[in-house]
Amino acid sequence: MTHWIWSVRPEHFPAFVRTGTLAVRRHGRKALAQIQPGDRIYVYLPGSRVLAGAFEATSTAFEDSTALVPGGHYPHRVRVRPVAVLSEEAWIPYEAFATKLTVLDEYGEKATPDLRFRAMMQRVIHRLPTVDGAMLDFLVRTRSETDPERLIEAAERYKQVREGDVPGPVTMISEAEASYAQVPADFDRATALERLIAAIAARRFVYEPWEIAAFVTALRTKPFVLLAGVTGVGKSKLPQLVAEATGSASTLIPVRPDWTDPAEVLGYTDLAGTFRPGALLRTAHAAMEAPEQMHLAVLDEMNLGRPEHYLAEVLSRIEARVPAPFGGWASPPLLTQGLDAADARWNAVRLAPNLALVGTVNVDESAHPFSRKVLDRAFTLELQATDLANWAPIDSAAMATAEPWPASVWWPRAIRLGELTHLSTAEQQVVNTAVEAIAEANALLAPAGLGIGYRARDEAALFALHAGATPDAFRTRDGQAVGPLDLALHMKMLPRLEGSRPAVRAAVLGLFGWAFDATPRRDETDLLPLLDAWESDRRPDRLDTARFPYTAARLARMTDALLTDGYVSFWG
Repeated sequence: MTHWIWSVRPEHFPAFVRTGTLAVRRHGRKALAQIQPGDRIYVYLPGSRVLAGAFEATSTAFEDSTALVPGGHYPHRVRVRPVAVLSEEAWIPYEAFATKLTVLDEYGEKATPDLRFRAMMQRVIHRLPTVDGAMLDFLVRTRSETDPERLIEAAERYKQVREGDVPGPVTMISEAEASYAQVPADFDRATALERLIAAIAARRFVYEPWEIAAFVTALRTKPFVLLAGVTGVGKSKLPQLVAEATGSASTLIPVRPDWTDPAEVLGYTDLAGTFRPGALLRTAHAAMEAPEQMHLAVLDEMNLGRPEHYLAEVLSRIEARVPAPFGGWASPPLLTQGLDAADARWNAVRLAPNLALVGTVNVDESAHPFSRKVLDRAFTLELQATDLANWAPIDSAAMATAEPWPASVWWPRAIRLGELTHLSTAEQQVVNTAVEAIAEANALLAPAGLGIGYRARDEAALFALHAGATPDAFRTRDGQAVGPLDLALHMKMLPRLEGSRPAVRAAVLGLFGWAFDATPRRDETDLLPLLDAWESDRRPDRLDTARFPYTAARLARMTDALLTDGYVSFWG
């Protein structure tokens, strides 16, 4: 492991942390090309004259012109994961480390240490001797480490390095964290998912295999999934069954109509000054305490209240996730207000990489409609009761076929398309096909003010990419293949369709034709033959002859409602 110090403009540092990318414009390219995965990088903020954190390189240098910061062009980049990102109060001042660096000797002895340090940082990236890396490692630990033994270990290593007895490198994560930081080499996703499907079927809960596969893949892609469907179809049960069969934990949080703020979700301070943590905050804390286990927080009938009111802070934190020190992505702390020392542990609670939110959706008229803020941040999976005649005693022998899944199995490959690396030719084609389809759909949605943003585009494409790891699971019970991109479009695009305006009408008609045979229709009469065939086939949930069978079938239902009632809604 090689140590580096990297000068980053303070105003750009948050964006670099958020994207898990360090980048340079021109200066520093030569040193950047020498950085290897596993190298330790310490970030210096010249404007503030502080050391702000430590990172580990996870890739070699690459070129990418995608904007990282407004008005800044940084095409030369390396992927990193944060090892310790210090809060502003914990930043290490220049005086505590700069003049102690032995690397400054390379810049002569006549100039002052301050001038030598400035000369070094003009190169933006500079390689550090082992002794300097050990010193910065120790200083960062003093501001971020909570385990006294590991802090003593870092101090001892620094002492040994100075005396010339150099030990092996010290990791900044614990052995427990390192044990689940990567998916085990012998874990077979496809086999594990088939065992999960079989275990749920053995309990005699009736789900299509693709519904279970889509739920698991959606959770991996984005830790916020909405389950919709009629009462009694198994919306609340599916997360519990998946958790039980994969060794995960699930917590049911019933939502009440009187939830108008985050108090019941995150917590509040009572009249006696005591902080009362909310249900979701307690679940998030439990997930952080058991990082080797996946946790599902199930918000039951979440639209009995208005999620954009009681869940606003959580929705924002989901979008603010950054790479976590031990793998996966974690959010900033959930609480914005500071608590007294007695309750300080709640200040650090965040959405950990091993926590996902699942919301069940009540679709009757007693519930509130979802806002775009909620829908754009979630995958919406609709469950159907397709085989009411299917029942049989529980098969206890088959129930034991599932095995616990490591928490790292649930982590996505990336949370933005721009963060993907090491794509095979086939995977690149999957992403390209998804992006092209979404762009075509967006051309029909945008005139109605229902356009698809970059977030929805990325998540739909990532869903299709992640589904490629378990292709055979995307099937019906009778063995028909189900296209992941079809499901991604259904989940991310259709829930936004609602209204009676002419522009919405035009979007629905155009999308129906596009989903059926890639030819948008402009007039309802052009769609009547398709609707008549769908009606004659007893209004199926899948049009097998269509380009996107499930998306087209749902659009047929929505088009029928539009022509009959003059109003369209995914939820109707």
